[in-house]
Amino acid sequence: MVNNINSLRLYNTQLALRTLRVGNAVDDDTSQATRSTSLLAGGSSSSVHSNSKLNTLLEGLQRHNGTTKTTTPQTAPKATNDVTSSDFMKALTAKLKASVNDPVNGKQAQAMLTALKNGTLSVSDPTKGVEIDAWNPDDKTSKAAKPEKIATDNWNEFLKDHLKRSDKGSFTRTGDGSYVDKPTGQNAFFGNLNGKYYYVTWPAEVTISVKPVSA
Repeated sequence: MVNNINSLRLYNTQLALRTLRVGNAVDDDTSQATRSTSLLAGGSSSSVHSNSKLNTLLEGLQRHNGTTKTTTPQTAPKATNDVTSSDFMKALTAKLKASVNDPVNGKQAQAMLTALKNGTLSVSDPTKGVEIDAWNPDDKTSKAAKPEKIATDNWNEFLKDHLKRSDKGSFTRTGDGSYVDKPTGQNAFFGNLNGKYYYVTWPAEVTISVKPVSA
């Protein structure tokens, strides 16, 4: 009788320890899944993989948003952190020119350079509440634009409101890999330049379909 009681106690103890270990594992997995959740929730798993570059930037925002300030290297001009400054425009133009021959991003970079030359490339920073048409400070025919005020917002909410998604939840992409600005239908790009996040839009190419004339 005593042996039976001891065996029952040992079994209950083992069962309790096993349950505790399983519970901790579930808690750890849940915590890890929560930490790895994308800032732009709601997309399918395939959309996360197809937009890995964007999600990498967003994860960086999540780590630094409201916790640490982005440090600017001493070699980079401080004014580059201001999207309305000449230094930022110089750095942006140089980056686009350097990307023109890139086999993946070259077509997009060329489209952005063309828009910059035409005065139709718009740069936004919702954290500062500013938007401005880009210009090339090294081009004497390109004049500095006047900044316009936009609603101040954090990047998370701004991108949720601006990046268009398909019915399946994945980000809508154009032929050159650009995103689509939901409010305007223009092409869009979200990137990082010398530690400064920025959002760029430019007119989408208009495709004109010609119907054959019947005899």
